[in-house]
Amino acid sequence: MIIHENVVQANEIIGNDAVKALKRRGFEAEYVPTGADALKRILEIIPADASVGIPGTITVRDIGALDALKERGNVIYQHWGGDMTSAETRAARFKENNADVFLTSANALTRDGQIINIDGTGNRVAGMAWGNGLVLFVIGINKLAFNLEDGIKRAQAATIPNAIRQHVETACVKAGHCVNCLNDESMCRAILILNQAVKGRKYHVIVVGENLGY
Repeated sequence: MIIHENVVQANEIIGNDAVKALKRRGFEAEYVPTGADALKRILEIIPADASVGIPGTITVRDIGALDALKERGNVIYQHWGGDMTSAETRAARFKENNADVFLTSANALTRDGQIINIDGTGNRVAGMAWGNGLVLFVIGINKLAFNLEDGIKRAQAATIPNAIRQHVETACVKAGHCVNCLNDESMCRAILILNQAVKGRKYHVIVVGENLGY
């Protein structure tokens, strides 16, 4: 896919504005142009001897971070992949949240620096808000939303491809848009808005000037 130079420049301006907003809210933050640059920074930020928890995130896997960290020798905790029982999956989620680094993405990031995530199980939003390790976000430019209301709508819309990936026939998949359903299939049960860096927790946000995840 050819990305025109004017789009690259526009993404840099928008991305750096978001970085400035994140810093005002107490997050460490930086802008990089590509997913390859983000992967390089991940390997620089995460120590080679650190354990890394990787929850459900397409972005982190798409840029090759999971494979690169494994190859380097980092201990990886994840509940995706393999034939796990429900008990094993639950245990893996706890290990993800208690790792030295919680490596994830976000459903939306407002221009004003608020990070928004929506969750069905609650493990991802819990790991972002509470724990001892570093929370490292990798957020594509496509996740940027104008304001909080738009960010929540964007997070809800991301549930549709996520449900399709998991072969879950949610009401939003059938309708093609969020219907604010309240049923057993709902994947929108917990919404976390990180308005500021949580006190006592370390955060680092990498905003990437490419479309990553959904």
